[in-house]
Amino acid sequence: MVPGPASNAVPQVIYRSEDGIMLCYGLTAVNAAPLTTAGLYAPGCLYIKALTAGSSILYLNTGTKASPTWTDQK
Repeated sequence: MVPGPASNAVPQVIYRSEDGIMLCYGLTAVNAAPLTTAGLYAPGCLYIKALTAGSSILYLNTGTKASPTWTDQK
């Protein structure tokens, strides 16, 4: 398996389906572009906000593809 690129401001896509991005990671805040961009993230998409080791946060798109709403999964 080839590792993915390091986290940065542009979310890195791990898995995409015909419905949109389903799994991604990055450093971007969930209330900032591109995570608020309509038409990219499928409902149920998981976003891992990478922070320091052991403190990353998992978010779930509970909205729609047209209007993503990110909810943390603590």
